[in-house]
Amino acid sequence: MKLRREKSQKNKNGKRLFDKFKSFKQDVLTLPNLLTSIRILLVPVVIILLWLNTPGMRFLSWIFYTVASVTDFFDGYLARKYGTISITGKLLDPLADKFIVNLTLVLLAAMGEISPWPVIIILAREFYIFGIRSLALEHALVVAAGRSGKIKTVLQMFSLPFFMINQATLLEITGINWDPSGVGNFLVWSSIFFSVVSAFNYTREVKKRVFEEK
Repeated sequence: MKLRREKSQKNKNGKRLFDKFKSFKQDVLTLPNLLTSIRILLVPVVIILLWLNTPGMRFLSWIFYTVASVTDFFDGYLARKYGTISITGKLLDPLADKFIVNLTLVLLAAMGEISPWPVIIILAREFYIFGIRSLALEHALVVAAGRSGKIKTVLQMFSLPFFMINQATLLEITGINWDPSGVGNFLVWSSIFFSVVSAFNYTREVKKRVFEEK
């Protein structure tokens, strides 16, 4: 009888382990998460090619950056269309966006392609939001990103190619003598406006739910 109970317990443990593995597989191994992972893997490729700082390498960096940006659209679209929104995806997707945007901005500032001030403001806002989110998580709160935050991300992602393909690169590849950084700066500073608005809205929402709904 004891042997039978032990065997039954082993079967239950094995089934639980199998169910956990199956749940993990269903949550992680999805097409949207695969696209998000590709975007993360492309970040060092974009950074290294841009750092090499030749017209050809900058152009390749822009191509890989564009591919990464396209995956950002399709992973969310496919997750919503096929109902495969997962916990892993909710974690990885914003991280992938921050990796490729913030690291590229830091490198561009180090290369003198963009003023460090907007980069400092953008990074300071990200650290601030991280702190606010940590406070929210301590109270088991999940506050979704608002429209202004999404607009901020889109503007930043659209701004980077106007710095990656600088005047020298554009002239050598296309023969067009034009400095695109003016457009890039306009988009970056526009994103900062929405960054401040989204940070204010996020703070107000967390303050209301943590301190005023008790």
